Amino acid sequence: MDKEKTIRERFRVFEKLVNIGYNTDNKIINLKVEELLSQPNFNRSELVIAVGIKNSLASKKLVAFLCGIEEKNNNTRKENNYE
Repeated sequence: MDKEKTIRERFRVFEKLVNIGYNTDNKIINLKVEELLSQPNFNRSELVIAVGIKNSLASKKLVAFLCGIEEKNNNTRKENNYE
């Protein structure tokens, strides 16, 4: 998925959350996936994005997430690096 499409999709899901009442930081942080499953207009990929929004807000990285800037974990192992 290209970066612009990722950003549009994430903002669209964010807007959907706001429209169904998740309009404060605390409401989004306390969001339960089960609550979204009862919403008829959320598909699986949107649920994944909604959880990403929740987690990034809790870790104070919401803007980076919405803009498609993913921070890599420094502890991840580099594959095929046999130096």
